[in-house]
Amino acid sequence: MEKTFQEEKKYLEKTLLQFEEIIEDEELRLKALPRMYSNDPVLLASLLSQYNTKLEILKRCENKPYFARIDFTSDETGKEEECYISKVGVSDNDNNLVTVDWRAPIATLYYDSNIGGASYLAPEGLIKGTLNLKRQYDIENKILNSFQDVDTVSNDEILKPYLNASADNRLKNIVSTIQSEQNKIIRNPLYNNLIIQGVAGSGKTTVALHRVAYLVYNNRQNINANQYIVIGPNKFFINYISNVLPDLDVNNVSQLTYDEIVKKLINEDFNLISDKNKLLKLVINPDELFYQHLKVSLTFKDKLDEFIKDFDKMIVPDSDLIIKGYKIISNKVIKKMYDSLDYNIMAKKIEKASLLIGKDIFNHSDVIMNNIWNEFNEKTKMMDKDKIDKERNNIVFIEKELRNNCNQSLKKYFSKARPNILNLYLSFLEKIDNYGKEEIDITNKVKENITALKKKNVEFEDLASLVYLYYRIYGPNEYLKYRQVVIDEAQDFGEFNFLALKLLMPNATFSIFGDLAQSIYQYRGIESWEKVIKTTFDDKCDLMYLSKSYRTTTEIMNSANNITKHLNLVTADPVIRHGKNVNYVKFTNNQPLLIKDIINSYIEKGYNSIAVICKDEEEVIRISEELKKIKIDVKTITDLDIIYQGGICVITSYLAKGLEFDGVIISNASEDVYNSLKSFDMKLLYVAMTRPLHELNILYNNEITKPLLKEIH
Repeated sequence: MEKTFQEEKKYLEKTLLQFEEIIEDEELRLKALPRMYSNDPVLLASLLSQYNTKLEILKRCENKPYFARIDFTSDETGKEEECYISKVGVSDNDNNLVTVDWRAPIATLYYDSNIGGASYLAPEGLIKGTLNLKRQYDIENKILNSFQDVDTVSNDEILKPYLNASADNRLKNIVSTIQSEQNKIIRNPLYNNLIIQGVAGSGKTTVALHRVAYLVYNNRQNINANQYIVIGPNKFFINYISNVLPDLDVNNVSQLTYDEIVKKLINEDFNLISDKNKLLKLVINPDELFYQHLKVSLTFKDKLDEFIKDFDKMIVPDSDLIIKGYKIISNKVIKKMYDSLDYNIMAKKIEKASLLIGKDIFNHSDVIMNNIWNEFNEKTKMMDKDKIDKERNNIVFIEKELRNNCNQSLKKYFSKARPNILNLYLSFLEKIDNYGKEEIDITNKVKENITALKKKNVEFEDLASLVYLYYRIYGPNEYLKYRQVVIDEAQDFGEFNFLALKLLMPNATFSIFGDLAQSIYQYRGIESWEKVIKTTFDDKCDLMYLSKSYRTTTEIMNSANNITKHLNLVTADPVIRHGKNVNYVKFTNNQPLLIKDIINSYIEKGYNSIAVICKDEEEVIRISEELKKIKIDVKTITDLDIIYQGGICVITSYLAKGLEFDGVIISNASEDVYNSLKSFDMKLLYVAMTRPLHELNILYNNEITKPLLKEIH
C-alpha cells in the first residue's frame, strides 16, 4: 500500500524509535559482556569488538535509517513484502526486520528491476513476482525532506543530487545510487574471475569496495573477512579509501600495496624506488626502459624458470649424509631419489624426497647400524674410556635419528633449499646472460639493478620476480587462505605481476579493475586485458565494462574525450549532469596569480577539495612555493605522502590517478608540456582532466596541446 508524505513521516518516526531501542539494548549487552565472560578473555575480546562495531554502524545509520523502499508480491505466496532498504540490516527484539541490508538478495530488485514482473535469486532459488513500488527517500538528520517513486535507479535526474555532492561524501553515497551495470559486477558470484575495464569516473574504486562488502556479507557463513584482500597502487591511495569498508560494515579486510605484500612475504624491509625518474625517461627515450618492461613480462618468468632448474641441481650436496662422523646414506642414492621427483614447488619436492630417503634409511636401519658398530669398534680400539663414552653417546643419538627417519639431519642436509629470496634474485641477475640474450643490450641496466638491490633498493618491476621465486621455493603457505583478491588501478601491473599473485593465492578468485586509457606506466603496464585473461586465468575470466562516467560534468567529460579520441580509445559516456564549461586560460608570466584567483573562486563556491595538477614533481614543488609566497595555504603532495584529507593540494597527474576533487586546475597544458605525439603525455593529461567533480580550469602558454585546440576556437 502506497503511503502519503505524512504516513511516510510517521513511519520514519517509528523506525527511529526502533533504532533507539535497539541501540540501547546493544549498549546494555555490551556493558554486561565483561561480567558474563570474565573467565574467557579471548572470547570476551572478540565479542567486545563485534558489539562495538555493530553499535558504531547502527549509530552511523541512525540519522538516515534507510534510503529506499520496495514493495514486492511473490507469485508463490501472493503476499506483498514492504522492504525498507538500508546500509545495514536491522531486526527488532522479536526478530522482525526493521530494515533490509542493501546486500540482501531481495534488495537487487531496487537496483535492477523495473515496476512490473520481476525476480531475484535467493538461496532457496529464483523468486518470481511483481514489483509494485520503488521509492527513494531524501532523509537528513532524522528528517524526511522528500521522496520520489521511480521506475529505474539509472535515471540521470535521480542521480543528480548525489553526483552534485562534494568529493568527501561520494564514496559513501553510492549504496543508494548503484547503477545496473555496477550492480552486475558487485553481485557477481565469488567463484568468478572478473576484469573490469572502466572509463574514468565510472566508479571503479567504489564498485570494487562495494563488491568486497557484498561478498563478505553473502559468504559470511563460510569465509571470514580476513580472507579478502584489496591491492591498491600506492599507500596514498590506500589511505584515501581506508574508511570506506568499515563504513560498509566490513572490517579486517587487508588493504595493501603490491610492495607491502612482497615485504611481508620475503621478510625484507626494502625501499621501493620512486617511478618519477622512469617517467622522465619515458618522455625522453622509451628504449631506456626496455629492461623494466622485460622484468614484468612472461619472458622474464621463463628466464627465472631456467635459473630455478639450475638452482635445483645444486640442492643435493656433493657429500654423503653423515651424522656424528658416520655415513648413513650415499649422495648418489639421495640424488637419484631427489631427481626422480617432479614438483613445481621446491619445498614440496624436498619434503617428499626427505620422506622417501627417511623411509629407505628406516628400512635399512639394521644394516646401517651394523656398519656403524663395526666402524665404532675399529675407532675405539685405541681410545681411552672418556672418549669411548663420548663416541657411544654419538651412537645413541644416531639410533634416535634413525628411529625418526633422520628428519632433523635431512633438514640440515637440504639447507641450501631455504635461501633468502632477495639474495637468490641477486644470484639470478648475476647469471642472467646464461638465460638468453635480448634485442637490446641490458648489461648496464642489470649492473645498476644489482647495485641497487644490494642496498635494498627495489624497483616495482622486481616485485613479480620476488613473489615468483618465493612461490617456486616455498609455495603459497599462509596465502592459501585468501578467497578473493581485488586489485584497483590494475592497468599499471604487468602480465607477470598478475600471474605471480595468482600462483601465490591459488584458492582465490580475482576482481581486477582498471582503465587502459589511464595506463601511464607504459614500461610496466599491460597492453590488453585479453592477454591477462589468457596467461593468468587460462581464459577462465570474464571481461566486463563500465562505460558510463558518473564523476564529472558532461562539459568536462566531453573535453576529456578529445584525448581518448586522439588515442583511438573508447570514449566515456557521461551522465547528463551539466556544469560550467571547461575554462581555458592563456598565461604569460602571471601563472601563480591566475591559479590563486581560481582557487579563491573555488573556495567561494564551497569546494572542500581543490587540486592544482602538474605534470611532474619539479613543477609541483615550484608552483607550491610560488603559491605559498602569495599566501595560499597548499599541501604539496609527492610520492612520499600517504594522506590527503581535503583542502588545497598541488599534485602530479600520476599521483592524482584514482582520486577526485571538487575543483581542479591544470597548471600548464601547452603542446610543449603535453606532447600530442606521445601517448604517455596524452594519458597523463587525460588523468588530470578527469579528476574534477564540478569544475575544471586549464592553463597554458604558447600553443595548447593539439587535441584541445578546437576547444579554444
